[in-house]
Amino acid sequence: MTQLVAYQLPKLGVAGSSPVSRSNPRPRRGFALEAALLKNQKSRTQSEGIKVLRIQKNSRAERAGLRAGDVLSDLDSRPLEDLLDLKFYPSDSVSALAVDRGGRKLKVRLQLGDGADPGWELEPMQMRTCHCNCIFCFVHQLPEDLRPGLSIKDEDYRFSFLFGNYLTLVGFTSRDLERVVRMRLSPLYVSIHATDPILRGRLLGVKRAPILPTLEKLIHGGIALHGQIVVVRGWNDGETLEKSLNDLGPLYPGLASLAVAPVGLTRHRQRLTELRGMNAEEAKEMLLQIEGFQERMINDFGRRWVYPADELLLLAQAPIPAEEAYEGYPQLENGVGLCRYYSEQAEMALKQLVLALPEKRRILWITGSSASANLQNIAAAFSNKIRNLEIKVLAVHNELLGDSVTVAGLLGGQDIVAALQKYLSQNADGSFDAVFLPPDCVNHDGVLLDDWTADRIGQQIGMPVEVFDGDWVGMIRGREAEAAR
Repeated sequence: MTQLVAYQLPKLGVAGSSPVSRSNPRPRRGFALEAALLKNQKSRTQSEGIKVLRIQKNSRAERAGLRAGDVLSDLDSRPLEDLLDLKFYPSDSVSALAVDRGGRKLKVRLQLGDGADPGWELEPMQMRTCHCNCIFCFVHQLPEDLRPGLSIKDEDYRFSFLFGNYLTLVGFTSRDLERVVRMRLSPLYVSIHATDPILRGRLLGVKRAPILPTLEKLIHGGIALHGQIVVVRGWNDGETLEKSLNDLGPLYPGLASLAVAPVGLTRHRQRLTELRGMNAEEAKEMLLQIEGFQERMINDFGRRWVYPADELLLLAQAPIPAEEAYEGYPQLENGVGLCRYYSEQAEMALKQLVLALPEKRRILWITGSSASANLQNIAAAFSNKIRNLEIKVLAVHNELLGDSVTVAGLLGGQDIVAALQKYLSQNADGSFDAVFLPPDCVNHDGVLLDDWTADRIGQQIGMPVEVFDGDWVGMIRGREAEAAR
């Protein structure tokens, strides 16, 4: 599927980290960062190095003489700026680490280049935050008292590389560029929005925000890029969007893909720039514009290159394209092709399942309103083929963020509970063996936007509630049946 990122934070023993792979089909960009960021809010300067939090007993790090509290300052006489240096610098031979232990300077020799776990836990990197004031910034549109970490505005090329976070590259320095190219931090994910420097600056809340020169320098340095354009009606649509596509298309294959999505607006936009969402006719018009440019790219390069987000397709009430149209799903985690991907995965699961379950099983799938029709089709395919199986789909209205937010990934626990209680009270046969939440509505700790968990929702409705983990066969058969196999 998509390109793998070989670098994984757990190999370095980073506190609060979790495995990251660009092949992961679940759109969890940024979720895995929250715990690591919140554990230590005090930033360390570059000269302070990397602090060792814990050392495992009988580990390679302990045998080398390292202790909790040590600060790693140099590796083979090269200053350690952050955890990426520990991945980039080590050779296959034993490395020399300069250590500061309470003001005492030590030298430690440790094998790092073989990829084995040294047995240490290191202080996590502190994210560089965004200083733009984007007119459509989602953080500014959130209510108070949501899950910790949602107020973080990230603008860090390291986390773009590690987790696929999108960044504007505003404030990206020549030193940053040199480091990205030298360490081959590829791919990076860039929020472009418009190629006109003045207009892009207005969108981002700064004077000017030129992007093409930086993209060209990164591509020239061998860095693969993926871009996105969030379209705001009256700002960067129509002729402006066409100009941006014309400017960006020639950057292929360096700019490997481009996603186009409608702006997301919540009901919490008090004292913010007045914007309006897109209606169905406008979405259809934009979809035709994107499809026209896809044809041009196919003629010139043999690839569509630019892809409409699922949200745009659903808003336009357009059919979901075939899998081939997504050309390997390069922007799956950005909500491009999720509907098709899940349909394909469900179809594969259907081929593995028997035609009848040993006893009746009733399942309820929770989703947002935009994806409900697609899930209804999948549910019907399972229910019609497999005897003793019944699947219902419940589309939850988003009271937390407002009517215009219809995606499943932005549902809150309170809204889900309210919708479930209403549904169960109105349906006499409303008892289910399991209720499944969409996978992208929780973070890595299983917490929804408003700090609810699946277990807490289950306690409220008196039924087992789980977060779908991508295992279609296991969901249909049931956890106990799968464990008995």
